[in-house]
Amino acid sequence: MITLYHGLASTCSKKVRLALYEKGLEFESRLVNLQAFEQHDPEYLKLNPNGVVPTLVHDGRAVVESTIIIEYIDEVWSEPALSPPDPHGRAAMRVWTKWSDEHAYKAVYVPTWDRVSRPVARKLSDDELAKCLARVPTAERRGRWRAAAREGFSADEFAAASAEMHLTLGKLDHGLAGGGPWLLGEMYTLADIAMVPFVERIIDLEPGMVDDGAYGAVTDWLARYSERPAYQAAFFFEGKDARIKAIRAALGIG
Repeated sequence: MITLYHGLASTCSKKVRLALYEKGLEFESRLVNLQAFEQHDPEYLKLNPNGVVPTLVHDGRAVVESTIIIEYIDEVWSEPALSPPDPHGRAAMRVWTKWSDEHAYKAVYVPTWDRVSRPVARKLSDDELAKCLARVPTAERRGRWRAAAREGFSADEFAAASAEMHLTLGKLDHGLAGGGPWLLGEMYTLADIAMVPFVERIIDLEPGMVDDGAYGAVTDWLARYSERPAYQAAFFFEGKDARIKAIRAALGIG
């Protein structure tokens, strides 16, 4: 039995949903309301002590961290294969999964918090905020929620995010220049799965980055991607639009 604890708009959750759907796997969905701090409930923290999504539970055992989860999915359910058969190919794939964790994630982290979490968190009273922060298990996340609720994020943080956006789009554009159609050529792999949620989020946050025809190989790749049934199922989970504008509207923040 597979149970997925995930957030509708969470980029890392989209990554795992995509892997599950590409494998054709059925799973029990447990949507976690991140803006209501459900990820910090004691029962959830037993599964994921970091208090983040996603968490995959397979046969009663939890697996955490989205890149580790998608590798686990590919190892346990071998067909269709989402990793190259040779060590060199797998190493090339992991360059991209590592990039998704170390760069692409940073590209969207602060802007997403600013657009989605800050409008909700800033409404909290001092007492409400203190109670919420007391439930957050990591110092980094406590600081992030405190910033979202009060002082906001700095110009330097936004500048760093923008630089990471361009760096990520540029690396992808160069990586796809060999003809593709996927990041490792003809084979669709975890490299594509790891990167696409962040590219979709970058364009969602800053559509102007690609409107002038810049990063054309990336937009072509994303267009091909959007035709995959797994993409539609993962990114519009149960028919729900998980883009920033739709999430803000659902939260009543326009």
